[in-house]
Amino acid sequence: MSLKLLSLSIRPQLVGVALSIALLAGCGGSKHLQVAPPPVTTTTAAAKARTPYVRALIRDYKTLGVDIVAMRAAAVKVHGQTLKGTPALQRTTGRFIEDLEKSHLTLKARNRMIDHAAGAVATSCDQCFQQLEAVRPIPQIAHPH
Repeated sequence: MSLKLLSLSIRPQLVGVALSIALLAGCGGSKHLQVAPPPVTTTTAAAKARTPYVRALIRDYKTLGVDIVAMRAAAVKVHGQTLKGTPALQRTTGRFIEDLEKSHLTLKARNRMIDHAAGAVATSCDQCFQQLEAVRPIPQIAHPH
């Protein structure tokens, strides 16, 4: 019985404390905090300047990304696992490999792009998958000169 009385006497105290905190929080005077507007940023040619190497990397990633999308689209048309895939899948795999060899990507980045391409053709074309595995730069990564 005394536990009920104790809990009832604490509740009005908590309500009083919460009410006084709410009232005090509202009393801050009439002065409002001035928030500065965000600085105006203009894009200048200097801010967008990229080195030729970075522009080449961006171009290579875009090209290889388009190639992988084309490989996925061609692989969707193949029903089941095949040895040679379709001529379109062979063509897109060959284009990817040519673009990869011309690219400025690091060896590890090339290896990662091959992962993406191999994932696109792995369930559709055994020879396409083997071609991609054959061009992996694993020895060069493991034993740099």
